[in-house]
This record gives sequence, C-alpha cells and structure tokens, in this order.
Amino acid sequence: MMPTPRIMGDMVILPTGDVLMINGAKKGTAGFNFAEDPNVIPVIYKPDNPMTRRFMELRATTIPRMHGSTSTLLPDGTILVAGSNPNFYYNFTGVKYPTELRVEKFYPTYFDPERVSDRVVITSNYQGKMVNYGHNFLIEFQVKKVSVDLSDLKVTMYAPPFTTHGFSMGQRLVELVVAELKIVEFELFRVKVAAPPTTEIAPSGFYLVFVVHVGVPSSGMWLQIA
Repeated sequence: MMPTPRIMGDMVILPTGDVLMINGAKKGTAGFNFAEDPNVIPVIYKPDNPMTRRFMELRATTIPRMHGSTSTLLPDGTILVAGSNPNFYYNFTGVKYPTELRVEKFYPTYFDPERVSDRVVITSNYQGKMVNYGHNFLIEFQVKKVSVDLSDLKVTMYAPPFTTHGFSMGQRLVELVVAELKIVEFELFRVKVAAPPTTEIAPSGFYLVFVVHVGVPSSGMWLQIA
C-alpha cells in the first residue's frame, strides 16, 4: 500500500515505466483552503516489483505544493515541478500556504552519479520526418560500453500530457518492440524498433522516444507517428 495518504497529487510516468507520485496533501480535499498537512515526500511506484516492494519514498522537498500545483516530464528525463495556490486570490503573505512562484527540478534515482556510464546518448535525428504505424525504424546511440546486451535494453515512447489539477490528459507510455541490436563501431550501437501498430495503441502525434539501458533512460528524441 502507499506509504502515506495523498490527495491532489500528480502522477508522472517516467521513461522507465515507473510512476512518480509528487505534490499534494495528506488531509482534506481539493479546493481553496480545504487541505492540510502537505505531502512533501515524493514516491516512486515500481509496477514490476513484488507486491510488497513497489513503493519507494524519496528525499523530501521543503516547498508545500497544494491546490494548483503541477509536474511534467522534461525531455532530459527530469521533472519540472511548479505551482500551488490554495487561496482565492494571489496571496504571498499572511496566509498558511502562500501562492507559490518558485519552480523546482526533480531528479529521479536514475540520475545517480554512479550510473552516468549507463546513460546512453541518442545520435539519430528524426526532426522533420514521420514514422508510419507498424513500420520499423532505426535508432543509433552511444554509450561508454564495449558491448550492450539486448536484455538490458528497452525503447519507450512517451506522449507529453496536458496537466492541470492533478490530472494528466493524454499521458501514456508505450514500450516498443526491439527487433534487432547491432554494433556500428566502438561505443556506437543501432537498434531496429517497431512503431506502434495502430492508433488505439498510440494516437498520431509527437512523442518523446527514450532508449533505456539497465534502467537508465537517455534524453528523449522527438518523433512523429502517423
């Protein structure tokens, strides 16, 4: 079960397939001045872990993010966290939870400095190009490794959502089928992946594509699916 209660929280799907729960409060309900006890501890939910080890608490922030807060995944894999205004107007003094203008950047655990060598860099560029449903396409990437095991690799495709009031409209993460992995040259690799088969799996539009190596995602590459 969840480590702590949370209302008005934001849930962000990470490139790895894990889910970040952040912002919100422990008591009350949504609305102006209806909540108390800010929940300042982010939580990672790992759906592939055993049932008793799916939630992991992370380092707490010092900024309450109540009604009107938001968070969004950035192309580099970090999370932009902003907002909070549980008041009827913009109130910066004289209230328990002032209107918040500070912006934070949250770094998930895959940014651990000890894992820098596992982070790949996508060298392909699909700007101005379109990939059709069901077609294969190639992604080249660099990583400071002599070899890469296909079992340590996955390619995910993220639809950036419109997020407001704790609800991320259009958010989805699709894991693509990796058909082939080849060594191009020293520390340069190429994967052949299959685009989603239908619009039911991924509506047409722009996505961020990530190459995830042993749980560490690359920065995202913009890709248009149609």
